[in-house]
Amino acid sequence: MTDARPTSRLRDLAILGAIALLGFALRVVAVLQYQGAHPNAAAPVIDEASYDRWARAIAAGEWMGSEVFFQEPLYPYALASLYAVAGPSLLAARIAQCALWAVTIVLVGLLARRTFGRAAGFVAAAALALYGPGLLFPCLLLKENLFLPVLAAMLLFLVGTRAASGGKAIAGWLGVGLLAGLAALLRGNVLVLLPVLAAWPIVRRLMQRARLAPGLRDAALVALGAACALVPVAWRNWHVGGVFVLTTSGAGTNVYGGNNAENPYGRATEFSFVRGIPEHEAGDWAREAARRTGRELDPQEVSSFWLSETLRSARERPLAHAAILWNKLRLSLGAYEVPDNHMLGWDARFVPIARLPWPGFGVVGALGVAGILAWTALRLARRTPVVTCAGGADELAIFCALYLGTIVLTVTSDRARLPLIIVLAPFAAWLVVQAVAWMRARQRAPLGVAAGALAVALVLAHVSVLSAADRAEDWDERDHNLAVQWIDDEQHAAEGRRLAEELAVKHPRTARVRLLLATYDQRRAARLLSEPSETAREAGRAQLLDVLRRACEIADEPRVFPRERFRSNSLAAWVAFDLGESEEALARFATARTFDPDAMDLRAGEARAGIAAAVTQFEAGRAQVEAGDKERPLGEVRVENALDRLQVIALDRALPAAERARARAAAGWIQLWLGRLPNAERHFRAARELFDSDDAALGLAQTLVARAEALQKGPERAALVEEAARLALALPDPMRSETGLTERLQRLRE
Repeated sequence: MTDARPTSRLRDLAILGAIALLGFALRVVAVLQYQGAHPNAAAPVIDEASYDRWARAIAAGEWMGSEVFFQEPLYPYALASLYAVAGPSLLAARIAQCALWAVTIVLVGLLARRTFGRAAGFVAAAALALYGPGLLFPCLLLKENLFLPVLAAMLLFLVGTRAASGGKAIAGWLGVGLLAGLAALLRGNVLVLLPVLAAWPIVRRLMQRARLAPGLRDAALVALGAACALVPVAWRNWHVGGVFVLTTSGAGTNVYGGNNAENPYGRATEFSFVRGIPEHEAGDWAREAARRTGRELDPQEVSSFWLSETLRSARERPLAHAAILWNKLRLSLGAYEVPDNHMLGWDARFVPIARLPWPGFGVVGALGVAGILAWTALRLARRTPVVTCAGGADELAIFCALYLGTIVLTVTSDRARLPLIIVLAPFAAWLVVQAVAWMRARQRAPLGVAAGALAVALVLAHVSVLSAADRAEDWDERDHNLAVQWIDDEQHAAEGRRLAEELAVKHPRTARVRLLLATYDQRRAARLLSEPSETAREAGRAQLLDVLRRACEIADEPRVFPRERFRSNSLAAWVAFDLGESEEALARFATARTFDPDAMDLRAGEARAGIAAAVTQFEAGRAQVEAGDKERPLGEVRVENALDRLQVIALDRALPAAERARARAAAGWIQLWLGRLPNAERHFRAARELFDSDDAALGLAQTLVARAEALQKGPERAALVEEAARLALALPDPMRSETGLTERLQRLRE
C-alpha cells in the first residue's frame, strides 16, 4: 500500500536513489572493464557501428538525412545530441547509458511501489539494479538503453492515470501518448500498440461502468501525444522520400525476418540475400523484393511486399508457422539470452564483473512470469491478496502480454525481450513480498497457487528450446565475427588465424569458415609479396594461387548461400588481380556485383582489373604491330580495342575519380605511343584534373616534350618546355632519369 505521508515518500525516494546509485556504480565498473579489454570497445560493430556513424553524421550537421528511415531514428539522434555536447566519445555515451539505467531503476521502483506497495518497490528496484544482463547493455551502443526509461515512464504515467482527475488526468494521458510515440521511435513494435493505448481509457471506463465521455477525451489526448512525436518524423520521411511512412520502412522486413522457413526459431538472423551490414540492409531487402516482383519498389512497397510474403507463407504452411510462434514464445520467456548483434555470455569473457552469478532472466523473469500467473489465478478465483494493491496490476499484466505478443509476431532476441523486465520486475517483487506475507499468515491455498505458477514459469525458463549444438554455434558465430574483425589487425592477426583454424576443425565443410581461412592466407601471402627476398615473393605467389583456387571452389559450389558466393567471388577477384590475371579478375568482379551492384570497392576493383586487361591487350597488340606486316593489322585492332575499353571506364561517372584518372592516364600512354600527341595530352590533363598522380604528370611532361621536339625554336616551344620542366621538377629523381626526361629537356634548352 502506498504511504501518502511526505516524509515517507522522501525516505522511499532516498532508498530508491541509493539502490539506483548502486546499480549505476556496478554498470560503470562493467563499462570500464569493457573499455579496457573488449575487442569491440573502440570499434563498435553491426548496429552499434551503424548508430555511431549515424550519430556522428547528425552531430556534424546532417540533421535531415536523405532517405526514408529504415531503422528507428530516436536513439541515433539522442546519441548525436550527446556527441554534439561531449564530443564523439564512446566512453561518454556508455556512462550516459549507465545513468539511463539508474533512472530506469528508480522508475521501476516507483511503478512497483505505486502498484504493489513500498516493499515491492524496493525489491523491484533492487532486482533491476542487480540484473545480470543489465550490467552489459550499457556497454553497448544500442537503443534499448534509451527505450527502457521511456517505457518505464510511460507505464508509470498509465498507472498514475487511475487515480488522477482534472488537469492531472489530462497531463497523464497526454504523457502516455507522447511517451508511447517516443517509444515507437525506438522500437517499431510499439507502433502496433498505439491504437490499444489510445483505446485504453475507453476500455477502462467501460470496465468501471462509468461515463464514456471522459474516456473519449482521454483517448484523443493519447492520440495527440503520440502525434506530437510521430508527425514530424512522418513529415520528414515524406519530405526526403516522397512516401508516407510513420516511423520506418522496416516493419514488413521485421515480420518476415521472424516468420519464415529459413528461420524456424524466429531469432535474429542473416538471410542469404542480405549482407548483414546495417547501412545496406534497406537496399538488400529492396533489391530482393525487386528481383522477386520484377519491378522497382519504393520503401513502403518493399515493406508491404515482405509482409505479404509472410502472410502467403503462413497460409501455405500454417503448422510450420504455428511451430515458429511457439518456439519464439518459449525463447522469449526462457533463461537463455538469445543473441542478436552481441552474445552477452561471450561479451562477459572480457568483463569480469559480468561473470559473477547475478540474477538473470531465469530468476527475475521467471519470478515475474510466476507473479503474473499467480496474480491472474487469484483474481479469477476472487481471492484477495494479503498485500493489497493500489490498482493497475491487471493493466500491467495485460500490457506485458501485449508486448510479448509483438515480440512473438516479429523477431525474438535478448534485445527484443529485455523491455519485458520493466513489467516483470514489479510482479517478481510482488510475488516475493506476497509469499512472505502468506507464509506469515499461514495461508496455504495462495501459497499453493504461487508454487504452481512458479513451477510453470521455471519450466518455461529453464527447459531448453535450442539444442546444445545450436547454443554452441552461437558462441562460434561470435568467434567467427571476431576473427573477421582481426583480419587486417596486425596486432591480433595471429590470434585471429588461430580462431579461424579452431572453427575450421569444428566446421570443416562450412563455406564461411573456409573462406575466412582463405582470407587470412591471402593477407599472409600479400605480406610475403612485399618482402625483398625473391624466395619469399615466390612463396607468396604460390599461396595466392592456392587461395584463388580455394575461393573459386567455394564460389562455384551450387549449394553455397548467395552471400557467401558473393564474398568468395570478391576474394577471388582481388587475388586474381594481384596475380595479374586481369580477365579472371574482371569475371569474378562482375559476378560479385550481381549480388551487390552498388559496392564501391567492387566497382573500383572492376575498373582496375579492366584497366589492367586493357593494358595487357595493348601490349599484345603493340608486340604484333612491331612484329611486321603480317601481324600488324590484328595488332592495330587490339590497340584500338584497348583504347575503347579504357574510354568506357574513363567516362563512367559512377566510379571513383582515382580509377577514372588511371584509365585516362593509361589511354594517354597508348596515344603517346601511337604518336597522337593532342589526344595523349587531353587524356593526361583530364587524368590530372580527376586525381593528380606522378604517372599522369610524367605522361603529360613526356607529351609536351614530344610536341616541343617537333617545333622550331620560338615562344610556343619555350612555353611547352617550361611547363614540362615544372612537371619534371615535381617528379621523383629516379622517374626523371630512368625515362630520359631530364636529358630530353636539356637538349631542348640548348
